[in-house]
Amino acid sequence: MKDKTSTDQIAIRHFWRLCTQHKRLFVFTGLIPIAGVGIGVVIPYLTGKIIGSLAVPGTDVAPYIIALIVVSVVTVVVNLVAFKNFFELQPRVMASLDNEAIDRLLKRGASFHNNRISGKLVSDVSDYAAGFMQLSNAFFIDTVPFLAVVVLGIVLVSVSSPLLGLVLLAMTSLVIASTIRFRRRMKPHRIARQAAGKAMIAHIADTTVNNQTVKTFGTEQHELARHGELASRLLWLRMNDWRAMAKDGAKRLSGLLLFQIAFVAVLTWEVHQNPALLATGIFAFSYTVMLSNRLFQIGNIMRQIEEALLQVAPMTEMLQEDVEIVDDPGAPELDAHSGKVSFQNVSFRYLDASSKDTVFENLNITVAAGEKIGLVGPSGGGKTTLTKLLLRFEDVTSGQIAIDEQDIARVTQASLRQSIAYVSQEPLLFHRSIRENIAYGNVDATDEQVLGAAKKASAHEFITKLPNGYETVVGERGVKLSGGQRQRIAIARAILKEAPILVLDEATSALDSASEKLIQSALTELMKDKTALVIAHRLSTIQKMDRILVLDEGKVIEDGTHKELLAKDGLYAKLWAHQSGGFIEE
Repeated sequence: MKDKTSTDQIAIRHFWRLCTQHKRLFVFTGLIPIAGVGIGVVIPYLTGKIIGSLAVPGTDVAPYIIALIVVSVVTVVVNLVAFKNFFELQPRVMASLDNEAIDRLLKRGASFHNNRISGKLVSDVSDYAAGFMQLSNAFFIDTVPFLAVVVLGIVLVSVSSPLLGLVLLAMTSLVIASTIRFRRRMKPHRIARQAAGKAMIAHIADTTVNNQTVKTFGTEQHELARHGELASRLLWLRMNDWRAMAKDGAKRLSGLLLFQIAFVAVLTWEVHQNPALLATGIFAFSYTVMLSNRLFQIGNIMRQIEEALLQVAPMTEMLQEDVEIVDDPGAPELDAHSGKVSFQNVSFRYLDASSKDTVFENLNITVAAGEKIGLVGPSGGGKTTLTKLLLRFEDVTSGQIAIDEQDIARVTQASLRQSIAYVSQEPLLFHRSIRENIAYGNVDATDEQVLGAAKKASAHEFITKLPNGYETVVGERGVKLSGGQRQRIAIARAILKEAPILVLDEATSALDSASEKLIQSALTELMKDKTALVIAHRLSTIQKMDRILVLDEGKVIEDGTHKELLAKDGLYAKLWAHQSGGFIEE
């Protein structure tokens, strides 16, 4: 586990950075302590002066009354202005924080997302903005006014009575010290409680996404029992926290009562010795009552700050991490005018793999502009990895991938991916309408263009049979549609993109024979005047390609047309001969 102290320090530094970025919010928030001082110190002080002056015949109390009225009005106005602006600006800052978190998530690579549960990431993003707002509330609205009231109040009391000031200082110091000691003791418990809460949220998200799998295997009770275990652990940790806080609260309350008794005893003795201290005594007594209430709440303030720091820690840590794939400063956009693709001495291995797990070593492939290439071979041969490198989901270990003689590592990722239309083996759709999902290939597309793409992908017919047609919401990841329907939506999306380079990764694998026949002509039309890389297990779908590359263990072991490769009687010929139902036997 990471050092939580360093994590807290990172979060606090990030908090101060936010303060400098959103100066207006924190300027108005800074007015809140002024109101707190007015209510907590100055008004009781002036009240004491008025009462003390009334006890002395002939004393003019008018200045104190006027001062009390002025301070009260100023306090109310400052309070209203501060809180009005604070609560108007706070949602904007939260939106800015949400955007910052989402922006970083979108920039993270596949390896980052593959190793994390989406439900926990959603929770981390949500907690990020909420946590910083809780931190700002606890700091500016609670902590700073509290410290201002404590310091100024003790100073004012000490000026008239050093002994009373010393008693107040001792009371405040002991309560704060004991509270800090208690909060430090509770920190490991809070960390464990937060982890338990995140684990429960992640399980809920995982179970919800895989609801159909749960039902298919009839494991509802198993998942319910697992959730029960997670919920029970969270409850146990919460109960331990609550018991400890109740015990600490009782101790703090007892200590404060004893201090108040001691303070009243000292105050009575001082006023008895020097009646002129009556005004100070009245102020000191009312101030002590108010201070005791605030000291009793100090544990809650510290808890809010600590919980806020825990909330923001995961996302704050992520913001400190380097993004896996980044554009060079001032990187130009890719000019994919013809679509020539070349892999030049490309070597690649995943960062978490040893050198013996190299996927490619000095791989050289050239795809001419407009050429159609089929990629086949046993699973694990590197076909899909090749497309990931082309899309720059991963960076090559050495060598270069170029499109139209431009190194893809030197151009912007956005322009690179705009030049490539990609259809994966398992297309995932957004929980949006069919129209929106198709238009994702070109967000500026007209309804007519969306309709045309759907027709070319043989999707229009089934779409129009749905109750809401193109406005049908497909569910999370497209679960309301069949695999073949999702695939056709994905192909329509690729058609609409009109990119010069086309990558099909088992794009027809989820289609039945009838649907495949319907779409083959559309794919042929789609590939016209485009460079195409087509991965296929169903060899019949690529036999008309210009060339077929056979990949095995990261090497191109055969290269040629369908007829040429059959004549060589190599691995391709064996795969063709051993097909069952049109697919390669693994």
